[in-house]
Amino acid sequence: MKVIIFASGSDGDIHPHMGIGRELVARGHHVVFITTFNYVDVARECGFEALSFFDQNEKQDLDRSTENLGAIAKIKRYYRSYSAKTSEVCELVAGRLDDQSILIAPPFAYPVARLLHSKYGTPYVSTVLAPVNLLSRKDPPAIKSMRWYSALPYWARTLLFHGLERLLIDPVLRMLLKESVRKLDLPMPSRILSEWGYSPQRVMGLFCDWFSPPPADWPTQITLTGFPLYDPNSGKQTLSAGLSQFLDAGSPPVVFTAGTGTKDPHLFFETALKAVQTLGMRGVFLTRLTDQLPPLPDTVWHESYTSLNLLLPRSSVFVHHGGSGTAALALSAGTPQLLLPTEEMGQLDNAHHIERLGCGLVQENSLDSSSVTEKLQYLLTAQQVRDACRSAQARMEPSAKTCGRAADVIEETFRSVGKIAATA
Repeated sequence: MKVIIFASGSDGDIHPHMGIGRELVARGHHVVFITTFNYVDVARECGFEALSFFDQNEKQDLDRSTENLGAIAKIKRYYRSYSAKTSEVCELVAGRLDDQSILIAPPFAYPVARLLHSKYGTPYVSTVLAPVNLLSRKDPPAIKSMRWYSALPYWARTLLFHGLERLLIDPVLRMLLKESVRKLDLPMPSRILSEWGYSPQRVMGLFCDWFSPPPADWPTQITLTGFPLYDPNSGKQTLSAGLSQFLDAGSPPVVFTAGTGTKDPHLFFETALKAVQTLGMRGVFLTRLTDQLPPLPDTVWHESYTSLNLLLPRSSVFVHHGGSGTAALALSAGTPQLLLPTEEMGQLDNAHHIERLGCGLVQENSLDSSSVTEKLQYLLTAQQVRDACRSAQARMEPSAKTCGRAADVIEETFRSVGKIAATA
């Protein structure tokens, strides 16, 4: 096969797709990895043909063109940019399609993959890293601004969603797709968010059913493969000498990270420092933004970047934002988690799944030092949390197995489509 994989975002979004791609390369398939400029070199080291759909100059130009705009004007500018980029990427990929191709796309690339599938009949597998990306009216995901929606009865949620999709969501998304649909000479789709975007052939959830039991109204074509906890630097990384010495010198520390997307974590780390000092604990602060750190005592170590695979098993509690990949790493390490979600979607829902498993607690206000301290105290001492973490850790599978299962799904989807075409 020629497997065309789209991937964008942070390490937690891209590394799982790299792991699946590596498994496919090992099986003799050709992988085309379409990503952002900052991951192209890593993708090539994995043995992929790597292409960038968004380079550094484009990002800088877009940032400069919007920095002095008001909110509405900025939205319109990003809207036009996304619409043009969708059309551009469709043209980029269309030139590489043949009858051995299959498309693998996470949510941001659903429109491109579904347009190409509709035009050329190329097999298409949707990937989903977090349950929040799968719409459900029976069991709505936890989203801060949508709590009122979850409180409605099922019939009201269904009626309201269909009305919003028809009157608001579809018209907006059709405007985004207008240029691409015209160039590909395709009919304009409907029910874009709830039905059209997903692959009609296979949706692949990159998490476990025990992490998020599937509601009855998830797509019937979904397969859950487990967490593909791939790290391209696995086997190469070691803890720094300073961090190793710090870990050896005392009790397991509480590890704090504000997430790579946080631009101003100063208050977060001030709160973290106050919490560990109040509890008499040692801490490790992870951030590349060293100028945002308060003065640190000898009981707190700062590291710009390190391997969580190596650090978390030696930690007492992991305090983080709730990204799906990060949360899965902590489950694999058997480390209790205090989750401080900052994003509107995804992180809060992941955090509630961790809390439901008994492996952590959610704290929505990351700057409430008394609540952070109180919840850390509980996580450090509660035996039931330790038991739940060990139970979850025992259920986690190695990356080789989950990436292999995902590769099986992709190969089976390609074979099935071929059989259908041959029969037709």
